Amino acid sequence: MTNTQLACWGSKPCKSTAVLDKDQVNANRKARAQWVAYTTGNAYVLYLVNRTSSHAFRVQAYGSTPVDAVKRWYRGLDGNDKWKRQCVRVVAVHACANKQHVQAGDLLIGTQQPSYPY
Repeated sequence: MTNTQLACWGSKPCKSTAVLDKDQVNANRKARAQWVAYTTGNAYVLYLVNRTSSHAFRVQAYGSTPVDAVKRWYRGLDGNDKWKRQCVRVVAVHACANKQHVQAGDLLIGTQQPSYPY
């Protein structure tokens, strides 16, 4: 492609062919409100271990305290994620130093993990 073809390709605005009905708009509004409520508060990095395979990973959770962040993560966005508690164990909670990259800061609760910080 030449430069003129690239310039012409992006010059026309895209038209949306999908029109959302009232139920879809309301469902989107409700989902957005749930997400905003779920991500309010301080950011924390949770270090997790799978109970069956010992696979370790980390996630970012939000809450007013570290305990609140753990409880909120276990509950999930819709409040019905009971399988998380059976499958995954939280081993450490760190303050979040960088929210965009889920970079762990100071250890708040739990034991120091050998992969800290990664």
